[in-house]
Amino acid sequence: MGLFSRRKRWYKRRRRRLPVGILVVLVLLAGAVYAAVRTSDGTAGLSGSSGKDAPSQPREEAESEAGPAKGSDQGESTPEEPAPDPEQPTPEAAAYVALAPELPGTTPQSIKSVYRSKIDESWASVRVQPEDEGKPFVVFTHRDGQSWRAEKSVRADEPNYAKNDVVPLSSVPKDLIEYLYAENVFAAEVPEPADEKIDLEDLPDTGPAEFSPTEPVMNDVPESDRERVQKVLEGARQEIEDYNGVAGLYVLDLEEDSGYGIRPDEQFFAASTIKIPIMVAVYRKVDEGELDFSQEVEIQEEDWAAGAGWLQWEKAGTKQTVGDLLLLMMTQSDNVAANALVRTVGGADHVNEVARSMGAEDTLLYQKVSSERGVVPALDNRSTPRDMATMMQQIAEGKAAGEKSCEYMIDLMHENTLDWWLDEGLPPDVDAANKAGWLYRVYDEVGIVENDDRSYVIAVLSKHGTADVYQGQDLIKNLSSTVWESQEGS
Repeated sequence: MGLFSRRKRWYKRRRRRLPVGILVVLVLLAGAVYAAVRTSDGTAGLSGSSGKDAPSQPREEAESEAGPAKGSDQGESTPEEPAPDPEQPTPEAAAYVALAPELPGTTPQSIKSVYRSKIDESWASVRVQPEDEGKPFVVFTHRDGQSWRAEKSVRADEPNYAKNDVVPLSSVPKDLIEYLYAENVFAAEVPEPADEKIDLEDLPDTGPAEFSPTEPVMNDVPESDRERVQKVLEGARQEIEDYNGVAGLYVLDLEEDSGYGIRPDEQFFAASTIKIPIMVAVYRKVDEGELDFSQEVEIQEEDWAAGAGWLQWEKAGTKQTVGDLLLLMMTQSDNVAANALVRTVGGADHVNEVARSMGAEDTLLYQKVSSERGVVPALDNRSTPRDMATMMQQIAEGKAAGEKSCEYMIDLMHENTLDWWLDEGLPPDVDAANKAGWLYRVYDEVGIVENDDRSYVIAVLSKHGTADVYQGQDLIKNLSSTVWESQEGS
């Protein structure tokens, strides 16, 4: 009997907070008041950003037990055509092959300008504005030898908050960053980068953006359950096809150890769901005696990021305990707390190793956690519905870390103080242990749902939707309701 089954029997509806005591509650209350005061006068203490280059790509094989094999049993979820070569002879070609196969509306005419850094001529920025986009994206390309490759990106939409864009742009030369917005060049401290001639004639032929088909996928579903699962997949498929964007779903039945979904292996922006493997990495360090919840961590300039949470208003040099940072990251989705914890556990590479050890082969903490979104998932923190569901399954079954730590993780996710849309698709007396993530046109949520009939894990990820947050809300709510009705009636 797994941890989650025992929790259902002995701990049903019981909420146990993280063992950092009443002090955490007092800290949060004081911080909320402090943040409100600081926000009202428009000042912020912690600023700037620096950091290491993006971590290495994940290995192809997971290091330990994983979920159901990709594409097994029924359904395929990956495009047949190979991706174009990311190594290209010009900056604009490198940016184009990174965007066109993934970002709808990207054509050769979307390439608007190219600037070469004078500080480091191996870097160039490419301004791209796809159809139906009111603001441009900027792709930062890097040359190695004779070839260019897209490495960083940001949506250039906030000239009044330009420092937000700096967070994910570690290693990009200063001139390319300072001249990101024409409105801010008066404050530049370095010479303007060189305006390069654009060559649109030799851009590679990538074809239009394509995504995994919406064919239903079932993994290890018992014959006796196939009719029920097929029915829920038909409803989910219709919901996903009706969505004004690209969405994917994966469900893992914790009783049957089977899975099913739509586009389970499509790559999506992870947004704040990337905080799941960060949380697991922290608990493992605590289990191993390398960290303690009461241990203090000094917040550094490099941890700063805008978005949710109040630590962005704190000054560099202030200290928070590991337990406080964990609580802030998971209940308020605080990005500064997330970056400080990543640094504390050993960096992004370590977090990625933790994800792989849980069977999440296609999940990558690519850059610092921030409110800014890359152009495409390949240039941002990323994951798949299957990976996210697999990691949540590991937590639910007490395998992600020690059993007691997994129990605390579940309770911590129940304490989420932000909006959660999975719950809107559940009965009033049921709530998911969840983590959500939202960025520009990205709406994600993953959760563990306790059900007397059949408990399960659900992951809903999306991209390229509309800026209307309510459409993302409806997508997650409706898929949650569809899955619950099927699981509850099984």
